[in-house]
Amino acid sequence: MATENQGDNIKKYDLKLKSRPKDGVILQLHHTIRGSNGESRRIRFTVGSFEDTQNKLACADNVGNIFLLNFADLQFWKLKNLGPCTALQFVPHDLETLVVATTKNLEVVFVDSETTKITLTLTGHTAPIKHISFSNSKINNLLTASPVEAILWELKNHTKYFTLNTNSGPQIQQILFTPASEYLVACFQNDTIQIWRHETMKSVKQIIPSELKHLKSVAFTMNGRAMAMSGLAPVLILFSMDTWKALKSIDLLKYNISGIQQLSFVPQIFDGGSNKILALLSSDCILYFLDIESLKVIHTIHPESSGIRKFVVSPTGKYFLCILQQGEVNIYNSSYVMDYAKSSLDETTPRNMLPCSSISRKCVEHSPKRVEVQQRMRICMDSARLRRILMQYGEYPDKFRSIIWRSLLVTPRNKTAYSVLVDKGIHPAYKEIENQFTIHSSVTLKNLKRLLSCLAHWCPLFGVMKFLPSFVFPFVKVLQKDPLLLFESVATVLLNQCQLWFEYAPFPPISILAMIENILAEHDQQLLNHFCDLGVTSQTYALKILETAFSEVLTCSEWLILWDHILSNEPAFILMAVVSYNIVQKNALRRLQSHEQLEKFFHMQNPIDKKSFLKKSYILLNETSDEIHPRRFFKNFMALDKGTCYQQFTGYPKATICLKLAKKTRSKTQKKDKYSLRELTTRTQEREINKNSSTKNESIEFENSSETDLEEYDNFLDRQSKGDKKNNHNSQGNGDHSNAIKDDLLNNMHYPPNKYFHKSKQKTHNKTSKRECTDCKASSHSKSNKRTSENKHILEKEVEKLIKGYKNSDRSED
Repeated sequence: MATENQGDNIKKYDLKLKSRPKDGVILQLHHTIRGSNGESRRIRFTVGSFEDTQNKLACADNVGNIFLLNFADLQFWKLKNLGPCTALQFVPHDLETLVVATTKNLEVVFVDSETTKITLTLTGHTAPIKHISFSNSKINNLLTASPVEAILWELKNHTKYFTLNTNSGPQIQQILFTPASEYLVACFQNDTIQIWRHETMKSVKQIIPSELKHLKSVAFTMNGRAMAMSGLAPVLILFSMDTWKALKSIDLLKYNISGIQQLSFVPQIFDGGSNKILALLSSDCILYFLDIESLKVIHTIHPESSGIRKFVVSPTGKYFLCILQQGEVNIYNSSYVMDYAKSSLDETTPRNMLPCSSISRKCVEHSPKRVEVQQRMRICMDSARLRRILMQYGEYPDKFRSIIWRSLLVTPRNKTAYSVLVDKGIHPAYKEIENQFTIHSSVTLKNLKRLLSCLAHWCPLFGVMKFLPSFVFPFVKVLQKDPLLLFESVATVLLNQCQLWFEYAPFPPISILAMIENILAEHDQQLLNHFCDLGVTSQTYALKILETAFSEVLTCSEWLILWDHILSNEPAFILMAVVSYNIVQKNALRRLQSHEQLEKFFHMQNPIDKKSFLKKSYILLNETSDEIHPRRFFKNFMALDKGTCYQQFTGYPKATICLKLAKKTRSKTQKKDKYSLRELTTRTQEREINKNSSTKNESIEFENSSETDLEEYDNFLDRQSKGDKKNNHNSQGNGDHSNAIKDDLLNNMHYPPNKYFHKSKQKTHNKTSKRECTDCKASSHSKSNKRTSENKHILEKEVEKLIKGYKNSDRSED
């Protein structure tokens, strides 16, 4: 069945792989054509190259046909014929591009593997190119080499900046970058190995192995710390790149191997880059797999139809292929081959030689504890090795993700310091967090509350940031089985990936949003113009994504893969991911024509090609100009300190946060005790009455009088609201209505009601008519005016504060 790409007229055909074959061969390739007379003629394949991130393989035959196989989509297609080619290599930072070394004009051609378009052509060689190698540290550095010359290219400006000519000397057998790209290593026909430092291109070492003759090939472990070299002599030498000394010399005659044509390490999952399996192609065209620790041959491949002429191992060791002498290609799944080798080894090993011959007996001494295994993994898994694994596999396995994140973030496991934070209990800011979010799992809710409380106890800032629960929630879902790791991981992310987020807290991070807008303007001005036309700012297309840590716009699996890459790179990578998300989704974003539609878009999960998303993120990280690059403003990664307490979190305006906390506390108090000015005055009068009431009769009289007082106070407020001129004149003399209210309030507070209630009682014991109460009030009022003149300056300030405080509280409530 064939499908056609309408845009570029590329026919793609279905591909069928064998499922778990015993010999490990998942696919066989052969190309047969019919001649003019009807006879069949087989075309021989000559070179191949793997790309593990997208599970692709490129193979070329001797007439220039290049075939692309996609093991993920189970499809294959043919690129246009560029003439016979001598080398192939996928571009590590641009996975769709294939580099082809052709014999036509001795060119190096960059071809888009999906559209077959030629994007770049380099010329300069005088002989057919045999080797292509990319630098892992400088992605724009390319090495191409023929037997008589090697050229280093700078791909930014398409120029060569270093050339090695060997026309008058020994020819080049092999030349390549070391995995860490620190060195450039060349193997010559005179049995010497020359090593240059990549940065300066100065020679640092020359190796002339005395016991190794007819040197043919060198290979490096994934971590670049060890080199294997061999030739037509039956000797294999392992060499340390750290000490520049030979580690061991292995006699191959005991394995019936007379010489080596080619060798390569086969990476295994989580061997820490210090690969233990070495593939050797012998002089008699048999492929051996040697365990360099146990010094045992664990498997051999010897096809019956033909001998092996060449083999290629994929960067991660997931696949390897053998090009046979008859031109066929056998493609193997490495894990199938290793499983088959292990089972064969178990069958041939005598039972009494096994570690445990009894099924019922437990082998405690041969099964290390989980803690020991994790400790070994942490030692061998430094960030550089893990990043290489990530770049090749695309993600970390779920089973080991928490251990890997712990290693990347260098969490100190401060149990004492964490216990102190937990012992402080639930922070008041998060006691009712369940009212803000719908969380069905009580365990998840408990872990979320504990994490937020520990963060708020660690730094007061995290008690007032409203977006924090949404930001940390996905981490809770992933790491909640280890609360200590959860807290330290989130705290480390806040220290590093969230740099400059809180410098204007609680307001939006203006600096961060400006960086994102500048990056978007540099790489996609049209999309930025579309946002500006709709009045959409970076607070919509960037801040919403950051505040939820991408959890609202990505699925669970996509979120985990993205954070694998964020934690494995420099802190600025998260900002590049935000811009990348917008650019990859630009076709959908351009169709939205309102601010409301865009707001909704960034609050929902939208379909996205995760490979394109991550690829674009790395392009932005590497190609953004230095003037606007976030790394210019970000600090280097900083882990939490190991000890009995965590370091202080800084980088936020402490005065502003303290004011916000105080306002929050005051608003809670006001909610509990809301009174108007009139109610407060009444309550003050009642407190004075209660203090001076000592007998039951007096308390009865207070009840009767308090009713009269309330009536009189109502009359007082009515007179003030009508603007009684007489009272205004007596209290202030200038007609100011608000000052009149203040002075009359002073009068009433200077001469409490219980005083003139006692005077009216002395004049008339049993007659309490309305008129007498009025007279009593008048005499009391005249006395209060005298006392007001004496004490007015004392209480005036207190009343002003009282009025001002309640005006402010009313405004804040509004």
